[in-house]
Amino acid sequence: MMSRSAKRTDLLLQKQSEQESKRLLRMVGDISIRWNSTYDMVLRAMRLRFPLRNWLDAQISVEPGLERLALSNMDWKKLKYLIILLRPFAEYTSLIGNTRDATINHTWNVYNALFDHLDMMREQFCHKSIERTPWISEFIKAVDTGSAKLKEYYSKTGGLMETQYALAAMLDPSQKLGIFGSPEWGRSWSKKYQKEFINYWSAKYQNLAVTMDDQPRSSTAPQTLNGIFRQHRQNIGPNRVSSAVMNEAENYLRAPVIGEDSEIPVLQLWKRIEPSYPSLALMARDILAVPGMLVFISITPKRCYAQNRAKMRTNITSKRNWCRTNFQYRSRSA
Repeated sequence: MMSRSAKRTDLLLQKQSEQESKRLLRMVGDISIRWNSTYDMVLRAMRLRFPLRNWLDAQISVEPGLERLALSNMDWKKLKYLIILLRPFAEYTSLIGNTRDATINHTWNVYNALFDHLDMMREQFCHKSIERTPWISEFIKAVDTGSAKLKEYYSKTGGLMETQYALAAMLDPSQKLGIFGSPEWGRSWSKKYQKEFINYWSAKYQNLAVTMDDQPRSSTAPQTLNGIFRQHRQNIGPNRVSSAVMNEAENYLRAPVIGEDSEIPVLQLWKRIEPSYPSLALMARDILAVPGMLVFISITPKRCYAQNRAKMRTNITSKRNWCRTNFQYRSRSA
């Protein structure tokens, strides 16, 4: 209504200027294909609550039928609850979309934080009096629906992609195995992913850095004859992995997390510790290059393309996006 009329927009700006001298704001529309548009619309409406009321009063004097658009105090209270409910989703979506750093390492962190938020909101809503707030049941139903949808999305981080998300989480030097230290994970998951981390690195990256002349020598490798042969004697036996090779992965996981500056991007942390873990740095570049939230639905005017893409199985699209992203990253790094 307002976005299509420059006259009505100017009237709203005039009503704002009568009450405050700050930067004048326009209304934000709800656009179905834009993330957080509903949240942004409600947040802006709450910010302009009183200018909007004055604007509507002026419009009602000309068109009495617009009285139906007036919001009661109870309606505004509902919108306030809605803002509190949606705020973490909007904040995480904005951070993921705007960052230039790796995000896949925080995928499970984001999901856990959102699940905790929904559980907390549901508990608070359930403590509300039904007699005083009969509409609270609508919010409880909305939280349950949102939790179910979030679980659906969370399930997509399992299956074929589970190992990749686990590796990415452990390749964050600021958390490593600490991400699995919370009660909802349990020690069994930590052991499982630690084993997968070492096996994955051993199978795909253990020989890369030590055989490349342009890579710095790992600081964990012995630097003297005494060190070489003493370590060799300690590792004699069947199924023993080469000393320097195995130590690099184990030492990384056992070393303290890096947390002196929480704002340092994870890729910069790897540039700092790369001399100590050269082969793991290669592994980190490959895995952390993949976006954290892979969305397999493309908005495109070519309807046939969207339909054909929708017919692809999840495992196929997962592999396709994974390979494409890594290929683009390697091409830029070459």
